[in-house]
Amino acid sequence: MTFQKLIAAAAIGSTVAFSSIAMAASTTTNEPKQSVGEYTSDAVLTTKVKAAIVAEKDLSALDVAVETTEGVVQLTGTVATAAQADLAARVTRDVKGVKQVKNLIKVDATKAK
Repeated sequence: MTFQKLIAAAAIGSTVAFSSIAMAASTTTNEPKQSVGEYTSDAVLTTKVKAAIVAEKDLSALDVAVETTEGVVQLTGTVATAAQADLAARVTRDVKGVKQVKNLIKVDATKAK
């Protein structure tokens, strides 16, 4: 099970890293919303948060989506309990570089195993 989580974290991390450069460069206006450096920093922070969630045995990275803008991390998705939603927010706050956490995770008791 741990090996599967490591593979998932690696896949998520590489996807974020490769997409960060492309998304920072593509804009619909003449001025980018974030510089490539800022966007890459946010991508690295997103990867760190995802890795922290993967490392937490009571959470599934597949249930929690992470989006970072200027150091503010937004968590979305659906988990089985309020305790899991709180744990995801706490784990995220503990990641170095996170300025703020917006926890928009929904609780659905039918997800309980």
